[in-house]
Parts: sequence; structure tokens; C-alpha cells
Amino acid sequence: MYSTMTKNSELVTTTCGRELDLSASELVLERSNSLFSYNILKLTSGEYVIAEKFFANPFNNRYILLNDDQIEQLKNL
Repeated sequence: MYSTMTKNSELVTTTCGRELDLSASELVLERSNSLFSYNILKLTSGEYVIAEKFFANPFNNRYILLNDDQIEQLKNL
């Protein structure tokens, strides 16, 4: 008898076309209401992603990769 390990991955495509695995990301900020959730995630690469998940229509979910300038602007809000 042997066991197999399945990696739980959450592959997404960002608005700029990059494919990312969010399974090992760190949740930095979480906001939600009855319509959608808005999360900022830090990837193991040090990059940040905004994940907008719409509860009524998951086909409208968006994943936005942030550049360094955008991250600095968010820090000042």
C-alpha cells in the first residue's frame, strides 16, 4: 500500500496574463461584503496580487498583479 500526496494549488491568471499559484501566498489584507471579497496576497516571490472574487458570478473574478510603485502607493493610504 502506498499513499499519494496531492498538492492543493490555486492557479489563476492575472489581468496582465501571468499564471500564478496562490496556494502558498500570504494573506495581507482581507475585505468582504455580501457581493464580493477583496484580498491582497503576498506571493513567495515577494510580489503582491489583488484578488477580487465575486460571489454571484465567479467568472468575473479578477487577479491584479501589483508593481513596486503601486505597492508603495498602497502603503501610504
